[in-house]
Amino acid sequence: MELNPAIPCSVSLSDLGHRFGKQEVLKSLQATIHAGEHVVIQGSNGSGKSTLGQIIAGHLTCSSGEILWKQKDLTGEKSASHLDDIALQTMLMAPASTLHPLLTIHELIAFHAAFRSWWPGLNPHTWIEDSGLSNHLQSSYSALSSGMQQRVKLVLALATQSALLVLDEPCVNLDASGITWYQDCLKWMSPQCTVVVCSNNRKEDHLDATQVITLD
Repeated sequence: MELNPAIPCSVSLSDLGHRFGKQEVLKSLQATIHAGEHVVIQGSNGSGKSTLGQIIAGHLTCSSGEILWKQKDLTGEKSASHLDDIALQTMLMAPASTLHPLLTIHELIAFHAAFRSWWPGLNPHTWIEDSGLSNHLQSSYSALSSGMQQRVKLVLALATQSALLVLDEPCVNLDASGITWYQDCLKWMSPQCTVVVCSNNRKEDHLDATQVITLD
């Protein structure tokens, strides 16, 4: 079954593990993320936070165990396995996420909108203006500072209608005003979907968590 991006989904991890070659990153992980929760995955560098975030968002297949996404609608509960096209109904933003370097901010927004829908009633250009980038709409992505690039990625991630949003170290390269702007945007959209934040114990990365998953 294909997830409905307008409905928050839950995620169940059962004995989940992952390795890169001989290196074991995650082992026998058990967790349940309920629909609409605001979950924080925390741990030290190299603990597997980013890897787990990619797996939860459906961008990486786990090496062992099982991950299951579930949604409820008027007809009852439906489920989807990792074999379905989950990644197109979720949203992942991470430091490694890349955007086309030669496209302008205006072009990036238009290109993204050709494949994904925005939250009803939300104009991403408004968030671009609020982030302080209104004078850079015609600037290529590669010409922006690292902080500006982070704001563009956050706009695309937060404004996209998704059943599940995974943010990996969202406040990287943001100054104080950028962090305030990000938190305001997160407060607006957080009740509408399931949110998972991967954080290196930085409180500014997330809102009050309903659950914390700690990786050793």
